[in-house]
Amino acid sequence: MSLKHFWTLITVLSVTGAATLVQAQVDVPGPRFEPRSVQSPENTRPLAEPFVFDYDAQVFAPVEFTNNKELEPNTGFFFVVDRMYNSVSRGEPRQLQGIGITPNDVPTGNDWMWGNRFELGWMGQKNSGWQLVYEKTDGSFFAFGQDTLVRNPMLVNTNYTSVELNRMFRQSISNGDYFDPYIGLRYFGLSDRTIEDTTFITGTTTASNRFKQNAENSSVGAQVGGRYNHRRGRFRYTVDGALAAMYNHQNYFATDLTFIGASTAISEFYDTAQAFTPVADLRCEIAYNFTRDIGLRTGFQVQYIWDGVARTDNLTTAINPNSVNSISGGAAGLYSESAIVAGFNFGLEWRR
Repeated sequence: MSLKHFWTLITVLSVTGAATLVQAQVDVPGPRFEPRSVQSPENTRPLAEPFVFDYDAQVFAPVEFTNNKELEPNTGFFFVVDRMYNSVSRGEPRQLQGIGITPNDVPTGNDWMWGNRFELGWMGQKNSGWQLVYEKTDGSFFAFGQDTLVRNPMLVNTNYTSVELNRMFRQSISNGDYFDPYIGLRYFGLSDRTIEDTTFITGTTTASNRFKQNAENSSVGAQVGGRYNHRRGRFRYTVDGALAAMYNHQNYFATDLTFIGASTAISEFYDTAQAFTPVADLRCEIAYNFTRDIGLRTGFQVQYIWDGVARTDNLTTAINPNSVNSISGGAAGLYSESAIVAGFNFGLEWRR
């Protein structure tokens, strides 16, 4: 082979190799076309798919490409309103009962009542904030029921109120969860009011009597607790527990207003005491955010007041040891006991 032919072959091979290399570089997929997850913003899709692209129920808002683990907890003000359906325990049997009366004769148990709960707070950028919680439950019931077999029904009204002011400190946890420990002050008030009208015979005269009771508790103290939040998509699961050490001021008042012919007799009895009252509070909730800021929520709560609560004795007048017209003569006084407030809630939340 001559030198001329040799250089011609080298030139042809070089041009062919360069063309092949250029074509190969053109055909190599770039980073834009590499396999990616469906949540990637570089995937081109004509429409947003539910549960893949979160358009937050805002039709004209741009598509958000952040996944659930990248969502940051809300800061700033937040608000919660709940409707509650609570079961409130009745007064317990006394150690001192009327003559011939056993604890089985006392109408104990619990009664379901409606209430409301409001929560207002603020969380700062430095993961600390404040929380104010107010809830109230009240209702009425007849101690022995109300039918033709109950000659003298005793109407009982129960009111439970709780107020909390907490200082919160947010702690981030893996997978987007966070924990809010808090410390603060708590107040609760629990009251019972009863009224019963009866008639009785004194000799040849028919007398009527109105027996009323009023038991009130005003308790205040410090509490400490924590709230754990777990997110999964639009759902948030929450567990909140707290313990409080309360100082309770108890009041009890009973009165008999008796009408005999044209005369009227009034007998009143008043008693007061103080007690240490521990309180345990557990709340579990589920919330669903149907927009970025507004969510539907439901859950249940149990509040156990350990001891030191004054309640009314719900026995009928003739056998109630606090009535002067009973077989016991009256003035039995108050009796410290425990109480349970437990039930369900449902409502709305904003930026919680």
